[in-house]
Parts: sequence; C-alpha cells; structure tokens
Amino acid sequence: MRKPISLVLLVSLFFGCTSEIKPKLIIDKTTKKQNDFAIIIHGGAGTILKKNMTKEKEEAYKEKLAEAIKVGHSILKKGGTSQEAVLKTIQVMEDSPLFNAGKGAVFTNAGTNELDASFMDGKTLNAGAVAGVKDVKSPIELAIKVMTDSEHVMLSGDGASLFAKEQGLEIVAASYFYTEQRFKALQKVKNSQKIKSKVLINKLLFTMRQSRILNLERWAV
Repeated sequence: MRKPISLVLLVSLFFGCTSEIKPKLIIDKTTKKQNDFAIIIHGGAGTILKKNMTKEKEEAYKEKLAEAIKVGHSILKKGGTSQEAVLKTIQVMEDSPLFNAGKGAVFTNAGTNELDASFMDGKTLNAGAVAGVKDVKSPIELAIKVMTDSEHVMLSGDGASLFAKEQGLEIVAASYFYTEQRFKALQKVKNSQKIKSKVLINKLLFTMRQSRILNLERWAV
C-alpha cells in the first residue's frame, strides 16, 4: 500500500509545481511593452491665488496643457526628435494667452512685451537662447535656431530680431502680444507703486518736520 500512496503524492507535487509556474508564463506573455520615452511640461512658476481661479479658468488651463503635451507625445511616439517635440509643445503655449509666453507675455514697466527663451540638447549639451525679443512670434523657435544655425549661444534685443529675420522666422507687430489681462495687471502694479511712493514720501516729510521741530527746540533752549 505504501508505493501507490507515494505515487499519488509525487503526482500531486508535480501538478502543484506546474500550477505555480503557469501564472508566471501568462503574465510574461500578456505584459505590454511600454514607451521608452517620457515628456513633462508645466505652465509656469507664477502664483495664481485659489480665490482668483474659477472652475472655468482652471479647466481652460488643463485643456491647453493637455493639448500641448499630446502634440509633443505624438511626435515622439511616431519617432520624431525630442527637439521637434519640445518646439511644437511650447509653441502651443506661446500661441495661447493663458501662459506667460508669446501671446500671453507679461508687460515690462515700460509697457512693452519682451520675451526670453532657451533650449538645450541633453545629448550634445549644445544650447541656444534669446532675451528681450519684441517682434518674433515664436521665441523658442528662435532659441533653437541660435543653437543650430549660429556660432552663438545667446542673442538679445535687436540682434536677436535681426537674426530671426535672416532665418525667415515669422515676425509680428508688437500689438500681437497684447492681452487685456496682462495690461490690467501692469496697471494694477503701477497704481500700487504710486500709492507706496506717496506713503513713503509722506513718511519722509513727516520725519523731516519732526527733525526740524526738534532742532528749533534745541536752539530755543
């Protein structure tokens, strides 16, 4: 009777082992190959107070960010270069008044829109940048051109604008970058500065008067 029992136990162990292996084989066969790339964007480092963010405005930001990242992701998925993906992704945000880039750029104290952009190739460490650009529709495109088509790393102001024209990039009027929201933000800051200046001047005048009174009292004594 011992031999049949041993045989039954052996068969049970055999099937027990094979039943443990099968799930592993199934998992390996059904595992999908993931993308060997990733893309991350952010909409800027500015501060937007919760009280000033409506649900509609929040959705508008999310939708535009989603649109931008999908453009870049699609390029990478089809085998495009990271340079092209970055360019097209950022151009979506440059064309939107929601972001402080291109169409939605903030105003300087002088009431002008001056834009900056930079790009670096992580593989070669080559880089290109522009600053103080006033009439180039896509500063990021110009920054990449500085990297790929010039001996410079950075161009600014009129020099950057001249180079953009030589490269055939799209040039726009200064009014293209104007948005009512950004202009009102500038006026708010300027009005705030005026109030602060008046308060400071009043404090200074008060201090001077007090000092004069104190000196007159000393002379009287």
